[in-house]
Amino acid sequence: MGALSTLPGGKPTQVENRADPSPTATSLAVALVLALSATTIALANLDSRPGRDFQLHTILLASDLALLALIGIGVGGLRVAIRSWRSHACVLAALALGLSMMPAALVNPSDRGAAALVRWSGAVALGLAVGSARRDGRRLVVGALALVTLAHVSVAFGQRAAGGPIGLDALGEARSHEIGGLYASSGLTVHPYVLAAWCAVAGTALLALQRRRPAAGGLTTVAGIAAFAGIGLTMSRAGALGAALALAVLSLSTRRPRDRRWRAPAAGAAAALALGALVNLSGWISRAGQASGSVDAISSGRGALVRQAWALLRDDLLTGVGPGRYVLALVERPALVELSSQSPRPVHVTPLLLVVEGGLVVVPALILLVLAVVRACRRAGATATAVALAMVPFLALDHLAWSYPQGMVLAGVWLGVIDLLSQRDDADPVEDAQERSGPSGPPEAPA
Repeated sequence: MGALSTLPGGKPTQVENRADPSPTATSLAVALVLALSATTIALANLDSRPGRDFQLHTILLASDLALLALIGIGVGGLRVAIRSWRSHACVLAALALGLSMMPAALVNPSDRGAAALVRWSGAVALGLAVGSARRDGRRLVVGALALVTLAHVSVAFGQRAAGGPIGLDALGEARSHEIGGLYASSGLTVHPYVLAAWCAVAGTALLALQRRRPAAGGLTTVAGIAAFAGIGLTMSRAGALGAALALAVLSLSTRRPRDRRWRAPAAGAAAALALGALVNLSGWISRAGQASGSVDAISSGRGALVRQAWALLRDDLLTGVGPGRYVLALVERPALVELSSQSPRPVHVTPLLLVVEGGLVVVPALILLVLAVVRACRRAGATATAVALAMVPFLALDHLAWSYPQGMVLAGVWLGVIDLLSQRDDADPVEDAQERSGPSGPPEAPA
C-alpha cells in the first residue's frame, strides 16, 4: 500500500512505500500457512535426547517455515496496523501478549520457549493479514480456509468409516484416539480436540464472513456447514458447547425479516452437528454418562491440573516458569506430579497456562486482549460475537491455543476474523487513517 504525498498544487498522489507488504504476496503466504498448518509434517527434532516425553521436544514443522515467511512479508504492515489500530485491536492485543512473555523467556530461556514465541509472532502476522484482506485477497484467504476445513472434515469421516487412521502418515496423521470408548477422528490435526476447535471456529467464521463479507462464493457456506459435522466425530464437549453458543447467536440474529435468508445456513450447520453426533452416538452417550460422576470425573481430572498450576505459579509468581516450559517445570517437581493421576501435561485453562508460564506480568496484556475482543463484538454484533464464543470453551477447558502449533494458527485466524468483521463494510484501514488526516492527506512537513 502506498503512502500519500502532497504535490505543490495541494493534490495528493500515491507514492509507493517499499515497507508496505504486497497484498497479493501476503494473501498467498496466508493461504500457504493455512495449507501447511493442516498437516503436522516434521522437518527436524531439535531435541536429540532419547526417551524424553514428546511434550519436552522442540520440533520444526513445515508450517513453521511458512509462518516465518509470513512474518517477513508482513512486517511492513505492522506500522500500518498500528496507525489504524481500531481496525486491528484484537491482533495488536495478541502482539502485546507475546511481548509480555519476553521477561519470562529471558529469565527462563529454552528452545521450546523460543519456538513458542516465534510461532505466536507468526499467529499475530496471520491475524493481521486476515484482518487486512481486501477483495481478491480476501477471496483467496477465505477460499483457503474453506478448502482446509473441508479437507479436515473429509479425512475425519474417512477415519470414522475405517475405525482408525487411513494411512496419511506422510501428512502427519495422528495415532488412534479413543474417547468415550469409541474411536474419535482427528482429521489432519494432532488430536480430536484440536479438530473440534478448528471446526467450531473455522465453521463459524466461514458462515459469519459469508453473511457479513461474502467471498469465495458457495464454497464458503458449504465448508462452514460441513465443519459442524466434524465436531460430532470428536466427542469434544468443548466443541459441542462452542458450536451451540455460536449457532444460538447466529440463529437469534436472523429474526429480522431482512436476515431471514441466513436462517438456512444456520439450520444446515445445526443439522450437520446433529449428523456428526449421530454417527458417534454411543461415544456421546458414554461421555454424557460422566456427568453423573464425581467432579473430577466430570472434568476429566482438570481440577488436579489446576491445583498443580497454582502451585507452580506460587513458586515463580512474577516471571513464571518460562514460555513452553510448563511440563518441564512440572516434571522437575515430583511432589506436584503426584497431585494428579494423569501423566504430566499443561493445565487445561489457557489464560492460567499463560500466567503460569509468563508470570503476573502477562495479566495486563490478557485483560487488554479480552477488552479488545469485547469491543470488536460490540462493534460487529452477532457475527463477531458468534466467532468469539466458538473459541471460548476451548480457552476455558483446554490449552491448545497456546500449546499446539495448529492451535496457535487457529488463534491467529480467530482474532483476525473478529477484527475483519468489526470493520465497517468494505473499509480499508489505511484509507480510514488517511480520512482522519483530512481530505488532502497528511499535512506537509515544514521545509
